[in-house]
Amino acid sequence: MPASEEQQVIKQYQPLIRALIPYEQDNRLLEGLNKFTGRVSASIRKTIKEEVIRLTSLTDAPADNSSFAQFPVFKFSHFGIEMRLDKVGARILQKESELYRERYTVGVFESITNSDFYKDHLKKENHKKIVDAFTIESQTLDDINFGDALAITPHFPVSSLEFEKGRSCTVSSFASNSMSLESKRPPKVSSKEVFSFHLPEVPGIPKEQTVRYMVSAIKFNKHTEKYETHFRLHPSTEPKILAALKKYVNMASFQQPLQRELESERAMQDLERDRILDNSPWVPVFLQVNKQGVTPLSVLFTAANEQFSGGIPATQDLTRPKFIKRIMAEMARYSESFVITGLIQTKQGEVRIAATIRELESAGIIAQVIHLLNANNSMYCAHCRLQPVGNVDKQKAFAIHDIVSNENEQLMQISHVMFYRNATESLTGLALSQRLPMPAIPDEFLQDTAKAKISLLFDEQLNRRAETRYLLEKEGAIKTGLLKSQQVFVKDISPTGMCIELPEPLSSAEKELKVSVPEFKLKSQRYRVVGVSPCKKVIRLKLPAKRDTVSAGISQFVNKNISYFKSRDLTVIQRRNHRFAWELAVRHHPSASILCINNRYLINRLKTLYQTSECSDLYPFSVIENVVPMHGFFADKNADKPKSRLLSEMFEGKVTSSNVVHCVRKTDSKLVYLPEQEYFFGALRKQVHNHLTENKIELCVTRVDVTRCQNHETAMSKKRLAQLSRIDKPMYDRFSVMQTSYSHVLYLTSESALHSAVMRAKLRPVKAKAEQKQAAATA
Repeated sequence: MPASEEQQVIKQYQPLIRALIPYEQDNRLLEGLNKFTGRVSASIRKTIKEEVIRLTSLTDAPADNSSFAQFPVFKFSHFGIEMRLDKVGARILQKESELYRERYTVGVFESITNSDFYKDHLKKENHKKIVDAFTIESQTLDDINFGDALAITPHFPVSSLEFEKGRSCTVSSFASNSMSLESKRPPKVSSKEVFSFHLPEVPGIPKEQTVRYMVSAIKFNKHTEKYETHFRLHPSTEPKILAALKKYVNMASFQQPLQRELESERAMQDLERDRILDNSPWVPVFLQVNKQGVTPLSVLFTAANEQFSGGIPATQDLTRPKFIKRIMAEMARYSESFVITGLIQTKQGEVRIAATIRELESAGIIAQVIHLLNANNSMYCAHCRLQPVGNVDKQKAFAIHDIVSNENEQLMQISHVMFYRNATESLTGLALSQRLPMPAIPDEFLQDTAKAKISLLFDEQLNRRAETRYLLEKEGAIKTGLLKSQQVFVKDISPTGMCIELPEPLSSAEKELKVSVPEFKLKSQRYRVVGVSPCKKVIRLKLPAKRDTVSAGISQFVNKNISYFKSRDLTVIQRRNHRFAWELAVRHHPSASILCINNRYLINRLKTLYQTSECSDLYPFSVIENVVPMHGFFADKNADKPKSRLLSEMFEGKVTSSNVVHCVRKTDSKLVYLPEQEYFFGALRKQVHNHLTENKIELCVTRVDVTRCQNHETAMSKKRLAQLSRIDKPMYDRFSVMQTSYSHVLYLTSESALHSAVMRAKLRPVKAKAEQKQAAATA
């Protein structure tokens, strides 16, 4: 074989040659060759064998890398050979010597005197520094499982005739198999001494229960400045009592504070999950799914998601009875759905369309529909994801907020939560690559006119009610003619307004109605119509100005019957329903989310990543245990040091969203990064399209959105910190101050399915004319 061909073979099979070196060190080179070179020709096999033998042969050549060293060179003697190496060369010497079993061979000599090998070593070291710099910890959205360490701080004391002269002692920690009691002075007890304690009558513990405990330790608590006597449950305790205590601790763990250290961990997780939901662009819609179909029950709005999502109109479009069944069927199969709604101008007139991306693609009209909707500026694209809600999560929400499940059937009916976000920007500005005929739009893609009845949940800061309303079940009447009246049902009432329900819709639109409610001594009282439901059966009314006597009379009637109306206060009911829905939503948030804090160093601002266990938004990167490498999303490519232009622009407010694009080659799973501008507007887009249609690659597009934390507190902050304040005031103060350190939340969402469909449809983005002029002026 010619020398040039030998060098080419050595270069091609370099990884194999290095893998065979340990076999040669153990005198097992033939075994290694048979294992790795089964399909290699005899000539190539011979070249590989000779190269391995050459590299492992001993040498006494002095090593010198001073010609390309980037650090000061120093002289030293190693293996009895003179060396002139810098600190990087010395590290290479050590690493290569280990490969050759601490022997100075030709391979070691060539490695430390090879400029390309030196540069590759530096490149790998720099890459490792970048990966380590952008690595953050990951946490699941599930509640922390404390296991056998679960202990609560109950509100009851216990007593024993033999312990502390029968005085009642405060319980600082109560677990299923242990207990700690507080005292100002150390009690006079010995280790393993047994006491019988009387437990109080609390829900979950049998009445007049006496349990035997054994002393395990006495410690001084610096935080409370009190002595704590630790007890273990006596081994002779009956299994029935042990099961009852375990059940009580598990039940009370969501209603009472946990042990000091455990409560701080739980409070931290709760506060961080609340912040993610409070700033999230995702809107949670709570559904009841059963054999009869899909019933939208309620939707939870925050200041952030109402602003980003399109508000109530977007929710109404997604929850139309016929359309939501199709969306649910698609999400059940693919776990997500991209929904398109909007107005198309046709020869027959305007047509409102509502379909998913996959439906349009299967019908072969995805390109035409997106083009026409963009031309009409009426497109709305919603990215929907579905999460099932288990009974365990509902029971936790009931327990945390002291809600009686039997009295709240609607909350018990929740079986799924559908999150949606506004993804219209990903489809805006797309144009056809070629002229396509527009076929007839299938009837099932036309928007349904019916609207679902859905309850709106807002936090108290977004409450749009000017006064308290009370639920009612009273009969009334409205005047429809000179001597005619129609019976109505009064649903709720306030001092200056009410909501009535009619058995049949009014035949004509009325601006005013005369209402009579005998219970409130209202007779033909004029009310202005301020709102009518889509079915035109539910009407909201308001008193005209200068009707103070009527409103005062209603207020007086309410005050006289305050015990009846207290449980029917809509503000209290809405707050309870809002908190319940919030607890479900924080445990099922659909996308990966990164909490960011204030820090002088840019990269150190990334604090913690939260995601569900089945979340795939970080693909093509993976989570190793609880460590997440984020360099593929944020690190500047080809940079020598850890830098991030994207993070810098996001934190400065210059950029609110960005797309991070990768391709995974299916033959060898090689990952290729695609710059955003080249992917959208460069010649690279055509190559990606060709490879995608030939099924050679997998397109991975991750949308990164940033939200600036506007408020230091969330809707649940005070309630979360209230329990912590009862057991540890200094930690409560520290956590309260800590809330001001959160600055932004980053949301990472995979839009790979959407971009793949757009790419297959041969739609191309078009830069705005203003951007084109600016680019030309810059050039």
